[in-house]
Amino acid sequence: MPQDYQSKITYFDATGSYTAQQHTNKMQDYFENYEIDDDDVRMKIFVQSLTSDVRTWFRALGANTIADPDALYQTFFNKWEKKKDPLHILSEYDNIKRGPQETVLDYCARFNNVYNAIPQNLRPPPNLALINFPDGFDSDMAYQLRERAPPSLADIQNIVVSVEANLIAKRNRSRTERRTTFKEEPSAFEQKLDAIIKGMDRLGDRVETIERKSSWEAQAGNTTRNPNFRRNPNLNSGKTGPDQNIRPPFQENYAEASTSIEPTEDPQINLMGLKSEQQIFLTQDDQEAHNINQFQTKSG
Repeated sequence: MPQDYQSKITYFDATGSYTAQQHTNKMQDYFENYEIDDDDVRMKIFVQSLTSDVRTWFRALGANTIADPDALYQTFFNKWEKKKDPLHILSEYDNIKRGPQETVLDYCARFNNVYNAIPQNLRPPPNLALINFPDGFDSDMAYQLRERAPPSLADIQNIVVSVEANLIAKRNRSRTERRTTFKEEPSAFEQKLDAIIKGMDRLGDRVETIERKSSWEAQAGNTTRNPNFRRNPNLNSGKTGPDQNIRPPFQENYAEASTSIEPTEDPQINLMGLKSEQQIFLTQDDQEAHNINQFQTKSG
């Protein structure tokens, strides 16, 4: 016997809402968790869990009437499981479904208990039970079970654990691929927040541009100008008609200037002789003035 098993098992006295089926399932879970495989040890521990009137009932059983744990469970269940209306049991069988938190093994045990509780004259044949069993699962699980085409109810209950494990692995792979393929779209709040941040950035850029422009204008206004600098007045600012004086690119036409302007008379023309002797030539007017001056000198 396992050490200190009395503190780890649940006791049954046929009172309260704790049913014989629940107690049987609880004890089977205990045997699985602690890896108790010996049939004699299982039967002895199960009997130790019975108290009060249930223990008295067991002691009154005949010798060698129970050969294995399954026979013990069935005898115990037939005696202490609350009797139900056969029609109510049949309705429960037709509508049986796996619970949200129920394991596959627990559902298989509950299905078998409900099916075996149906009176023999009302119990569906095993082939119909085989067809009805997958309907207790979701659509994916039911499809996978029917695709395997098991020959009997026992066979389909043996493969149901592996089928569920394959479906869980497949769903996990699908979630992983979906996360890597598709990026999560930002929420409406995140989109509005991004728009506000971008708007503030643009506003900051505009303010910075205006401040930079103002500083440039202030620096340009404070520059020292040359007081001697004068702008060329627009001589033609007041003239709008076609008779505006348009200055040619050259100040005068040299051909016209050569004919219209009289040559300036030089009173004395100095020529350099070949022997480096300077000779003075007088014009006619100068000669006459010179003659008059000589005459006056002689007369005086």
